[in-house]
Amino acid sequence: MASVDKRKESPFYFCSFRSHDGRWLKKSTKRRNRTEALQVCMEWEKAAAQARDRNLTAAQARKVLAEMVQHSTGESLTSYTFESWVKEWLVNKTASASPATMLRYKQVTRDFMETIGSRAQAPITSITKGDIIKFRDELRAGGRAVSTVNLNIKKVLSVPFEAARKSGIITVNPIFGVDSLKEEGQRKKLRSIKEPFAAGEVAALVQHAEGEWKGAIILGATTGLRLGDVVSLKWENIDHKAGFITVETIKTGESLTLPIHADFEKWLSEQTQGIGKAPVFPTLIARKINGRAGLSRQFRGIMEKAGIKEKAIEATGDAGRTRFSKGFHSLRHSFASVLANKNVSAEVRQRLTGHKDEETHQGYTTIELKTRKAAVKKIPSVL
Repeated sequence: MASVDKRKESPFYFCSFRSHDGRWLKKSTKRRNRTEALQVCMEWEKAAAQARDRNLTAAQARKVLAEMVQHSTGESLTSYTFESWVKEWLVNKTASASPATMLRYKQVTRDFMETIGSRAQAPITSITKGDIIKFRDELRAGGRAVSTVNLNIKKVLSVPFEAARKSGIITVNPIFGVDSLKEEGQRKKLRSIKEPFAAGEVAALVQHAEGEWKGAIILGATTGLRLGDVVSLKWENIDHKAGFITVETIKTGESLTLPIHADFEKWLSEQTQGIGKAPVFPTLIARKINGRAGLSRQFRGIMEKAGIKEKAIEATGDAGRTRFSKGFHSLRHSFASVLANKNVSAEVRQRLTGHKDEETHQGYTTIELKTRKAAVKKIPSVL
C-alpha cells in the first residue's frame, strides 16, 4: 500500500508505491503537508494499478502527468479541447493573417465543430482521422467542389492542428493521414452548368429581395463578387470619396479594387453607416453559405418569389447530387456577360472579376482605375 515519509535532507514528503511493472518506487511529492502528499501518492498508486490491469484511461494518465509536471517544474500542464485550442489559436493568428484568411479559418473550424458535435469539447488529442474523413465527406455531400473540399481540409483545417503539434499539445496531426479527394474529370463540365440571369431577372431579384439581401444582390450584380465576399464586406472596405470598394477575396486571397456602381451607392445611402470592421451585411454574415438554412438556400427562395425558373441537372460522377443552373454565382456570370456585351475588353473584365488564368495573364498590363470605372458605368441600373 502506498505510504509517505520524510527525509532529513528534504522538506518534502516522499511517496512509496508499486509501479505498473511491480517495482517499488519512491518519488518526492513536492508537498510539505502530509495530507496533501498522501493524496498525491494515492493517485499515483491508483494510476499504476490501473496500468497494471490495463484500465488506465487517457484522461487519468493526463491528470497524473499534469501533477508530475506541476511538481517538477512548478508549471501547470494545460489541457485543451479542440474548441478551446482553436479559440486561443485564432486570437494569436489574427496578427499575422489577412482578414480574408481569418474568415476562412473561422468558417472552416466552426463547420468542423458542428460536424463533430460534443466532441469539440473533448480533449484535442481524441480527434481522430475518422473525424476528419467524416467532415471531408460531409463537405462533399453538401455540394462543395472537390478542389474546395481539399483546400478546406489540407490548407485550412490542417493549420491549427499542425500548430498544436508543434506546440507539443498533440503528437500527430490527424489530417496527415487523410487522403485528398480525387478530381473525377467533372470540374469543367460542372462549371458549364451555371448560366447567367436573363435580361430583367436581376431587376426582378432586387424587387423581391428584402433588407440586406437587396443590397447583397445589387453588389453581386455590379461587382461580380462571390457570395462569401459580398456578405463579408466591411465598412472600412468602402471609400465613398474615391468611389471604390477594396476587398481581399476569400477563395484566392487576391486584392480587388472595384468601382462602386450608382445602384449600390444609392442602397448604401439608405443604410445606417457603420465604421471600421463593422459588417455591411451583419445578419447575412452570421449565416453559413450552404446547408438547409444557409444563404444559398435563402437566395433560391428569392428566385422563386421573382418567378425565375432554373434547370435541375443531375451531375453524374458528382456523388449523385442534383445541381441547379442558376444561383447567386449566376450574378457573377451576368456581370461578366453584360460587360462583354458592352464591348469591355476581356483584359478589363478579368481584372474586375479577379479570375486567375496563366495563359490569359501572360503579358498582363496595368488597368487604370478610371478604365474600370468607365466599364462598371456601362452596367445598366437594376433599380
